[in-house]
Amino acid sequence: MLNLSLETKEQEILAWALKSAVSDLGAEIVDTENMEFRQDLKERKAVLQTILRRLDR
Repeated sequence: MLNLSLETKEQEILAWALKSAVSDLGAEIVDTENMEFRQDLKERKAVLQTILRRLDR
């Protein structure tokens, strides 16, 4: 397990970047016809959303 200490500004920027990535993945999932790749993208999106929730604690 990795523990990471962030300053407030760093945390805000990381959260912004994660939200942007989650949004981009949503569009990518819709546009992807390959079911295996789509599933991989959904899993990646879920992981990023979990990290984002943990940051918001």
